[in-house]
Amino acid sequence: MLTGLLLLAMQTTDFQRTELPDGYDRITSATYQIDVPRGWKVSPETNFGQRKAYGPEGGNLGVMTAPPSNQDWDQLYRTALFFVLREKKGTASPYEVKKVKVANGEELEACVFGVKNEAGFEDRRYVMIKHPTQGLLALSVDIPNREVAKDWEKHFQRMVSSARFLGSSR
Repeated sequence: MLTGLLLLAMQTTDFQRTELPDGYDRITSATYQIDVPRGWKVSPETNFGQRKAYGPEGGNLGVMTAPPSNQDWDQLYRTALFFVLREKKGTASPYEVKKVKVANGEELEACVFGVKNEAGFEDRRYVMIKHPTQGLLALSVDIPNREVAKDWEKHFQRMVSSARFLGSSR
């Protein structure tokens, strides 16, 4: 009995995974939904709102939430870079503010930038989507190598276009 409860507790997640017909899984949490490639390992959400989906080649797709704020894009970019470059060194590109279409068809303002590694390859890319009332959804990709970059870019674009705010963030 105790073993069964322990196994059940280990399998409990803070998100729902739904198989889609095109080789992706929809990950639905309390505050957002995204699509990731089928079968990738998805981590539980950390205390500070971060979750990662790990691919077979060693990279990851990431998502992080933040509550609504009055920070402008300059402030949000500087804050993001502090953590991004602390995790792994690189050279960040300037950010661009764009409109991105999310899963429900809504066009939201987003801050887009990348980080090049020591070889000059932009192996990390970021899209921070700001919802006027539901906060920030920061999406990222850490591409493991140049050889798989096209596939990973496709996965990242799918994650961005499938993003949907579901409830207020934190």
